Amino acid sequence: MEKAKINQEQADKIKLWEWHTKYPSILLNLHVNNALVCNNCLQSLTLDELARAIYVGYEVEVEVKVGDWLVNNRNGMIFQIEDGLKDNLKDIVGAKHLRHATEPEIAAEKERILDKKIDEVLLDLGPHERTRLREKLECGDY
Repeated sequence: MEKAKINQEQADKIKLWEWHTKYPSILLNLHVNNALVCNNCLQSLTLDELARAIYVGYEVEVEVKVGDWLVNNRNGMIFQIEDGLKDNLKDIVGAKHLRHATEPEIAAEKERILDKKIDEVLLDLGPHERTRLREKLECGDY
């Protein structure tokens, strides 16, 4: 039997329930009786999905929006979600290989992108422009 696919909010609620009680059947009974009033995010799961999440395990699906920074765990590539990429992302990479990037990872990637742009500009400079730039940098006139 395969693991249930749930979102982060649902995973957090299940962990909270597991911490409060050692009897997962209580959560299932509440779900069957529609008594999970304070846990609306779990109401969207079917009984089968909730039972698999509790007894078999679950995978948290990465929820992304345009502008989010993600890491591909397969190759370590860090990238920002753009409008056209969002809908096809999980099909291309596979949801289990994605995670949100940390702040230090995002900062390092932005620095790498900036360095690449600066390198491209410097490579496009002609000999005269390079000489002028070198002179300005050496005399501190910038």
